[in-house]
Amino acid sequence: MYAADTAERDLIAELTDEAGRRLSSIDLHQIALRLFVDHCIDDEPSATGQMLLRLALKASPYSENLADILAAYREITRQRVARELPGLAEWVAATAARRLPLPVVLSCDAYLGKARETACALTDRYFGVQPVIVIGGGALAFERDDAGAVLRLPVGDVYEALPAKVFESWTLLEALGARHGVLKIDDDTRVLPGIAADVDETRAVFAEGDYIGVTVASPFHDRCWHHGKCTAPVPAIYGKPFVAPWIRGALYYLSGSALARLTAHYLCFPGCLDGEYYEDKATGDLLHMLGVPAVGYAIESVLGLDTDAPERGVGLTT
Repeated sequence: MYAADTAERDLIAELTDEAGRRLSSIDLHQIALRLFVDHCIDDEPSATGQMLLRLALKASPYSENLADILAAYREITRQRVARELPGLAEWVAATAARRLPLPVVLSCDAYLGKARETACALTDRYFGVQPVIVIGGGALAFERDDAGAVLRLPVGDVYEALPAKVFESWTLLEALGARHGVLKIDDDTRVLPGIAADVDETRAVFAEGDYIGVTVASPFHDRCWHHGKCTAPVPAIYGKPFVAPWIRGALYYLSGSALARLTAHYLCFPGCLDGEYYEDKATGDLLHMLGVPAVGYAIESVLGLDTDAPERGVGLTT
């Protein structure tokens, strides 16, 4: 769960008590924008300002001023990060100047040591750009030292929170100007020895599409993959349909354009992740709906990586 959800619920309850009546979604949209203008627009950028804009987006996702609200959200996010997490803003700018996607290693506190080893090994292979490790739990924070760069997000750090962790990562980085997109990397990725990646060849691969990686094209994927890994009492069998080919989560690329579409949809309709345990399939389903097809290409072969991921696919048996 996104930590701001609790604060949002408390705010809505307070506003409802003050009004003495049930507030409609249009009421909440208007109140949130008014509070933002009255109390946040001229103050230091804050999580409260971000929460009010997100509330306005969710309450009226088809409003005429949608583009303006999204732009305001991006701007307040950039200002907040520049003030509170300048190292993250500098990393985004430096990587963008190299015309490369932002390399992001998704992990958790339990596997942070492994993630640090992966990010360190990847730095030389990824042309001197140090990947940022994303974990959940606690307040928003960014630390960068000799052991690596770690971004902590105010989301859950358990298995079933991975979709929210990924989408919150993309929302933050897109707002910071990830114009060359992102490269999502699992924390158990290995760097193969004796391979020299070519930066021009790598850029050429990323120019082949907006959503690239090894595709899963069969509907017979393992629907119990999450069983026994979740901390919450979730259904043992995943219940959503196969929509379209999606890209295996061990390693995939999203362009700046795909990132913008995906995050705008998520900000307006966060319920798109309800019932999702597999962030890679959720990403593929949403991008398919948004008109962004999966492009099959083994990025591992270009960068000399081994994702070492067991296959989730299962054969049809009788």
